[in-house]
Amino acid sequence: MKLVPIVGAAFLLVGCAGQKTMYEWGSYQPALVNYAKNADKTAFEKELRETIAKAEKKDRVPPGVYADLGYLLMEQGKGAEAATYFVKERERFPESGVFMTKLIAGAESQSEETAQ
Repeated sequence: MKLVPIVGAAFLLVGCAGQKTMYEWGSYQPALVNYAKNADKTAFEKELRETIAKAEKKDRVPPGVYADLGYLLMEQGKGAEAATYFVKERERFPESGVFMTKLIAGAESQSEETAQ
């Protein structure tokens, strides 16, 4: 009977040790909180790019991160670059297709206006 708690604890430790997250979030959450507090677009863009670079190496980019970077770039008037990240978000997460298609159209029209 004394063996049951020990065996149970061993199974619990083995189960916890093997857990992996589905996505590579990097410093996304602290960067998002910092951006909400300070509105420092430069720092947030840097953190997003680093998070994406690390996650792409493992093919585990989290949902919404491409879109966040794309939207941040669109706010800065970089429509063409923003559109590429919206396309990546749509390709990786097809369930965001309708929304990303609208953002892509907006980003492309922004880049056309900038070009004129």
